[in-house]
Amino acid sequence: MIALSANDSSALRSLVRKINPPLDFVKVALEREIDSQLQSARALRPVLLHGCGDLWRIGMAILPDLERLKRWIAVSNTPYLSVHLDVQPEDMAHLTPGAALERIAINIEALREATGLEVALENVAHYAWSERPRFITDPSWIEAALEMTQAPLVLDIAHARVSADHRGDNAEEYMAALPLEKTIELHLSAPRMEADGLRDRHLPLSEAEFDWLEWVLVRAKPQTMTLEYAGIPDLGHTADGREIRIPRNDPSRLLENLAQLDTLRKRLAGQLRQATRLPQGWHIDQRRAPNREEELSIGSIRAMGY
Repeated sequence: MIALSANDSSALRSLVRKINPPLDFVKVALEREIDSQLQSARALRPVLLHGCGDLWRIGMAILPDLERLKRWIAVSNTPYLSVHLDVQPEDMAHLTPGAALERIAINIEALREATGLEVALENVAHYAWSERPRFITDPSWIEAALEMTQAPLVLDIAHARVSADHRGDNAEEYMAALPLEKTIELHLSAPRMEADGLRDRHLPLSEAEFDWLEWVLVRAKPQTMTLEYAGIPDLGHTADGREIRIPRNDPSRLLENLAQLDTLRKRLAGQLRQATRLPQGWHIDQRRAPNREEELSIGSIRAMGY
């Protein structure tokens, strides 16, 4: 059965304190000094590490502090390391598709040698105004990067949809051109259409996202699905730098999406529950009246047929 993961967040931790959500891993992004966060996340579940370190990219000339990275790996018990398939103009004096592939291949091999782990590469989002070169999101270039490095793909479906929108491509044709058969993990969240085009906003999954997910699962056989709702600040920015509020840390919505994904993976594995009931381990303390958050959560679960 496909493993289920979710972003580390206060919303997730509040759920784990009250109930036992269907969750195999907690995903922790290595973007800052996160020793204490990593230890507390590991107390919840095994951890999936995502990223190389403090805002490092796989296309940079110098790899992150590998000793620190190895310490994080030992604490996390992560089965593999995943990083964005990304190179920025500031990383290389002469940024061409071929030079970018060579740099990435060298760095992937160095990470493997240092950590003893497989390194998976995640497709990034292309925006019309971004300095990120367009070729980074070309399906043929992504496939060449996976072939040269012999790395599996972390397919971020929202990133792919955003890229298609800003590239002017048909979303289904763009997604179909990606090397889906090499997918080891799926990143799942809802993008949002805004005045400047589709944006990767890490919103909760709606019906459209589940349609895309089932479309992908016909063509890919991932080991893990990671829900990326929650764990992201509620503030975002427009293309011109204005700050906007984006609510995306509601525990009840997080639980609803986890339950939906759990239902989907059990259906795919032929393990659907027969009875309409709360799943074992999802008990909420009945010695007190449930608060609004819990009422929403219970309603969400029951509405899905548990």
